[in-house]
Amino acid sequence: MPVTSIVIPCTGADFIEEAKLSALFAERFATQAEEIVIVSDQPVADFGQLPAKTRVVTLDVPHREASYRYKQIYRSRLIKLQAPLQAKGEGILMIDSDLNLLKMPDIQMKSGHLYSSFRQGKMIAKLEGAASEVVPAYYKTSIRPYLVDHVNGAYLAATREVWQRISPLWMTLFNDTWNLMNDSQPPTDQLPLAALLDMLDIKTVNLGEWANWPVSKKIGGLAAVIPAEVVGAHGGFPLSEWQKYLEDPHQPLTFKGQDYTRKVRYLTDEEKNRHNPSAASAAEN
Repeated sequence: MPVTSIVIPCTGADFIEEAKLSALFAERFATQAEEIVIVSDQPVADFGQLPAKTRVVTLDVPHREASYRYKQIYRSRLIKLQAPLQAKGEGILMIDSDLNLLKMPDIQMKSGHLYSSFRQGKMIAKLEGAASEVVPAYYKTSIRPYLVDHVNGAYLAATREVWQRISPLWMTLFNDTWNLMNDSQPPTDQLPLAALLDMLDIKTVNLGEWANWPVSKKIGGLAAVIPAEVVGAHGGFPLSEWQKYLEDPHQPLTFKGQDYTRKVRYLTDEEKNRHNPSAASAAEN
């Protein structure tokens, strides 16, 4: 099953611009895809003119309590976990809104498989230091959260059948985990994903680094050319550099270093409000 649908989750008005850019790259370079779907909590009208084959699906997701420190990030995860089910195609690739496709992904998906670009780091480390009574029991008996190599949630491909199995349980485990845990850190979707892959016995396939190439980590702070092998370029800021790529993919580009992403994307709501009051206000409405 080839990739037929490209799905881009986008939560909050401050991420519309990059989601539209991601859709533009998908339209320009992933030419064999039949549709591009932006899944958001924002009104369709706010996206303005969209690239060809692109549509917006608006979902209504609940807010966390006012005291919760990462309300927008929590909402963004709720949008993401439901996003693949909004596609109409049978071969569904979901990418983060700050990931740009520079080539058509060549994935022949099989039933019961999830395709990604693996990352290193034990996801169970997210629960280190937590009291035993707030750690769900299924993590103690699972295997994948304890492995160093795990799927990166920024680039996930599977057939519609697999997504229909994954998404409901992903939502359940995500809510269960982060309703029990405190808000000392941003809620991650990758920890419950690791556990559910064990529960459902989903086979995972590593597509390699080029599928989800970390721009800021690799060339951040330098003037450098994006390697021709890159399929998905993840996390390159500022977005204006990508306009230069559209004009000439062979010219050197200068992106910010890898510390930038965490500074601007994993803020508490209070920190986000201090950095950009209008964007934070829009996200609340």
